Amino acid sequence: MSIDVHNKLIRKRNLKIIYIIAAIIMTYWASWLPDFENVIGIEGARISSVAAFGPLNGMLLGPYWGAAVSFISILGHIITGESHLTDNYFHLMTPLFVMLSSFVAGLLINKNVRPALLIYCSLIVLWYFFNTGREAYLQPWFHILVLAAFLIFHHLFKNRLLHVTVYTFISLFLISLIAILSDHMAGNIAALVVYDLPASLFESVLFIYPIERTILALAASFVMFMLVATIQLSMVNNNTLEDDIEHVKMESILSYVQKDVKKVLEQEKSRK
Repeated sequence: MSIDVHNKLIRKRNLKIIYIIAAIIMTYWASWLPDFENVIGIEGARISSVAAFGPLNGMLLGPYWGAAVSFISILGHIITGESHLTDNYFHLMTPLFVMLSSFVAGLLINKNVRPALLIYCSLIVLWYFFNTGREAYLQPWFHILVLAAFLIFHHLFKNRLLHVTVYTFISLFLISLIAILSDHMAGNIAALVVYDLPASLFESVLFIYPIERTILALAASFVMFMLVATIQLSMVNNNTLEDDIEHVKMESILSYVQKDVKKVLEQEKSRK
């Protein structure tokens, strides 16, 4: 329920402006942090801190403002960093990848699951349109595994997300993973377009990139979880949120009746 309350609160103009300014500053600052190399002792593993802000911005601000903030922040880094102005085309496309991550996360946090998963699955399918992609056919194994985990979790436990619990964290973590793996797959596809990369290169990181992406998703989901947990705690003593909370509860009940209950009744009617 606190996620729904957060989504409603963020519609308020003053709060949205504060979020946007804070997100731009933090994302731009994170873009200057050095990458983490040889993650947990694995040679060749590398994590860029700013990638975690892709799903985080989407979850905080929704698909459109989140994507805009990510794009502007990373583009600002490229423009203000003199050495980056002469970088290769692939590096200059980085804002687009992070923006896509924010867009997907924003759709999922707002319960627009179908378009988000359509983007995600389309990227996986597009990978196999390339010769290198068909040779390195195991590359999306983790993407497919995460997709299955997301679908199973939300089918079995979506009714347990009414309050901030461990289920809330798992949901946020899976949303972050879907978003950050969209960034990853888009980057892989762009790399195939820009460079003539061999399949062996992708096969060499087959079990490294899941560790990188999982750590980034954990960071984003932890920050978002702490925020929604704070919102839930504030409900206890903050009477000014009561109207918003009741309104969100009513919206949730109506949505449940219109979608789930109506569907069950129609199925029962068709059987008769």
